[in-house]
Amino acid sequence: MVAETAAVAARLSRMAADSPQVAILPATGKDHVQSGHTVSTMVTIERRVQSILLAMFAALLVAIVMAFAFTRYMATTAGWVSHTHAVMTTIETAKTDIAQALSDTRAYVITGDAAFLIVKKRKITDLLQQLAQLRRMTSDNATEQAHVQTLMKLVGAWSARLGDVARVRAVQGLAAAAALVQERYAATASEPILGVLGDMHAVEQRLLQQRRSKEARLRHIVGALFILLGCSALILSLVVYGQIRRRMRHWIKTQHQLEQLNRDLDRKTQSLEETVRDLESFSYSVSHDLRAPLRHITGYASMLLEDAPAGLDSESLRHLHVIADSARHMGALIDDLLAFSRLGRKSMDEQPIDTQSLVEDVIKEICGTRSDGAASPVRPMVAALPPCTGDPALIRQVWVNLLSNAIKYSAPRGAAARIEVTGEVSDGWIRYNVRDNGVGFDMRYADKLFGVFQRLHSSEQFEGTGVGLAIVHRVVTRHGGRVKAVGEPGHGATFSFELPIAETAS
Repeated sequence: MVAETAAVAARLSRMAADSPQVAILPATGKDHVQSGHTVSTMVTIERRVQSILLAMFAALLVAIVMAFAFTRYMATTAGWVSHTHAVMTTIETAKTDIAQALSDTRAYVITGDAAFLIVKKRKITDLLQQLAQLRRMTSDNATEQAHVQTLMKLVGAWSARLGDVARVRAVQGLAAAAALVQERYAATASEPILGVLGDMHAVEQRLLQQRRSKEARLRHIVGALFILLGCSALILSLVVYGQIRRRMRHWIKTQHQLEQLNRDLDRKTQSLEETVRDLESFSYSVSHDLRAPLRHITGYASMLLEDAPAGLDSESLRHLHVIADSARHMGALIDDLLAFSRLGRKSMDEQPIDTQSLVEDVIKEICGTRSDGAASPVRPMVAALPPCTGDPALIRQVWVNLLSNAIKYSAPRGAAARIEVTGEVSDGWIRYNVRDNGVGFDMRYADKLFGVFQRLHSSEQFEGTGVGLAIVHRVVTRHGGRVKAVGEPGHGATFSFELPIAETAS
């Protein structure tokens, strides 16, 4: 067994020298720094790209709104151009009606046929309708409205003259009517009308030119806006496409990196598990192999103390006592080390635990079994404790260690010693506290309390191996909990551990 133990130790030494785990922490730290820098850079780039895309979207939206507005404006302008054409057409129609009325009047004078008078009256009626339509169509133009008002008066006078010519033809005959026609009696009255109509046509012609020019400008603007919209949409599509491709490439690269990291992590985890198993086997083997020579040392020392005390001087007897005490102490260390190593291999059987009953049983056990056989002078006071879920044997060991420590370190206070056990439920956790008024400890060294063989007091002051709190830490951690210690030299300490509340099946 000793040879096997030596072989295991040699193997572990080689693994410690060659294992990649030695470089895990520095490499991981560096990777974290690089990863953090990369993430920060990517976030900055991402924000810039988002700003550019938002700006492009805003510009595109503005261009769309402007194009829509100018298109509507252009349509309105085109409507006004059509309206001006309609006004000019109405003016030309009015001129035609005047010419037709004059022509029908002359035809009546020459032929005496009353049918021409009927056509003449219809043309005058049409002319009046055209003027009414011009009044409606130019209601937004004060100049044209004044022209229409003048035309109404002039048309009335001209129509009366046409009536005079017709009456002279009917009463006095052809010669008298022909004389009026020859004197341009009715034609002279139509000339002011034609002049006003010409003025209206000139006004509408100017408006038409202005509106056509405006329509052309708007057409150019709208065309430019649509070209801008097309270019913006194309650029935006290219940018989005580029971003999608860049993200896809980055995602694929990240996936490959994650796969590689997972493979590396699996290898490192497997190697770490093997190392942990070897370390546990090593500690178990060493502890087991040391028990035999310790039994020999203890046995022979006891035999010497029993069989040959008379043949030894006082100094030799003292040496034998030291050997025996040291062997017993080392035996206790080995036992605790074995118990600690077994925790890593022992499977847990979690079930509901009546913590109140468990703690009272532990107190009965440890308060009546001191090393000297006497009852403990300190008996903890237990408040109402909430139940928990866990492995009963392991949780019991936690309470044994914590309460034993509290009793041990409170013993120097004698009758004034006081130990309190409390529990509470808060924010999904069950918290248990063991508070004493013993020797306490310096909080600067609190991080050493839960380490293996870590002690803040010498073995001459308080007996122990320094493994009890390490066992507490391991058990609570395996249950998904956490431990904490608060103390002050000479004013006691409080050791607490928390366990998560088990989720009940719905």
